[in-house]
Amino acid sequence: MLHYRKTISVYRGHNKSDTKKDVCTFCNEDNVPRITSQNETMFVMPNRVSYDMFEGRRVVEHLMVIPKRHVETIAEFSDQEKIDQMTVIGEYEARGYNIYARGVGTVSRSVKHQHTHLIKLIDKKSKAVVFLQKPYVLFDI
Repeated sequence: MLHYRKTISVYRGHNKSDTKKDVCTFCNEDNVPRITSQNETMFVMPNRVSYDMFEGRRVVEHLMVIPKRHVETIAEFSDQEKIDQMTVIGEYEARGYNIYARGVGTVSRSVKHQHTHLIKLIDKKSKAVVFLQKPYVLFDI
């Protein structure tokens, strides 16, 4: 997963402001208008700062499946939450989305509320990608 220079600063800004809030980013009711679909225990919404590249291809759409109940791990899911999450993931996988989730304790995991990324990519793979961490330049050829 890569962010371009512009999106990495936006991403870091959101993460920094999240640490100052008393409520979980995903439990916050401000997210309700962004929900694109939901079932009994899960909702789907766009990631507020989409990845720019994933597996060497540009990202077309970046959504997240999020449990309505605050849990940090899939291991904490009820049986119904497991069924509901897999149903949603299966529907999106059939439409060409990649599925990605970070485990507990992963340094780059920015929100403790469990969430699974649904990432739709362009069909054409890049011939070459050069990423320089500083000054945060990404060339996609």
